[in-house]
Amino acid sequence: MNTPPTQGYEAYLGKNIRETECASSIPQSSSRWLNNAMVREVLPIWLLRKNGPDFPVEADHTLGLAAAFEQVLPEAEASALFMEELKINPALARHMEEGPAPTWSNEQFLEYLEGTVGGIMGHQIREHGFDLTLGMGPVPDDLTPFQYFRRRARFVHDFEHIVTGGQFTSIGEIVVTMARVANMTEHLSPKLASAVNAYQTFSGLRMFTRALLHYPEAFATALKCMEQGINVGRSSPPFWEFRWEEVFAMTPADARRHFGMPEVDFIESMRDEAIFRELLAV
Repeated sequence: MNTPPTQGYEAYLGKNIRETECASSIPQSSSRWLNNAMVREVLPIWLLRKNGPDFPVEADHTLGLAAAFEQVLPEAEASALFMEELKINPALARHMEEGPAPTWSNEQFLEYLEGTVGGIMGHQIREHGFDLTLGMGPVPDDLTPFQYFRRRARFVHDFEHIVTGGQFTSIGEIVVTMARVANMTEHLSPKLASAVNAYQTFSGLRMFTRALLHYPEAFATALKCMEQGINVGRSSPPFWEFRWEEVFAMTPADARRHFGMPEVDFIESMRDEAIFRELLAV
């Protein structure tokens, strides 16, 4: 039970606490998210841990949070919300009818000029071993509409880095992650936006909270990334409408104009990234 404090600041803020009895022998909450043991275990690790060479930042996704979120919000529930959305969201319905499944290979980007969207992606593939499919291979033909929507979003994630101004760093990930969260919130119904944004939001927030708690020298840049991501996401057309093959030969600025996005700054974060990954002591 939550016993109300009796004096001072906490008493003032806690004056409306009402004690409740619980007959359960294990912790229970009115939040289905809090009732999932894996969420309770992994989410604090995501948000509060320090970084280190033994367990790189990107390895967070191996800790089981995605599976836990799916236990709390099953795919069938999210898919039902998506199918309802198709009835009331013409832009989304049109996108799904056209079904532009990405078929690009990593190798084709090695030929684009430096400074173009395709050339920037080619550099990441050549110098840093990027794989556009994130190790999942091409988009299959037998996916449900909701599965296709999510899979395509992962496939184009790295292109979104380029046009949102988020460098290919953990700190830069805040930009593209929060841009997508804001964009889905702007262009989807609230319940569906919540369903598609839940994992993505915490994926970005973990960089933000770790910088705040453990790497304060990098937090100003993290905050700037958060601000820019939210602004560009809210101010842009639906990201799912972007036909990326139309801008491979363009500069990022030209690509943004082509898509109807606002102009943004490229946020340099390499030094902050070195601090964040404990490669640079300050």
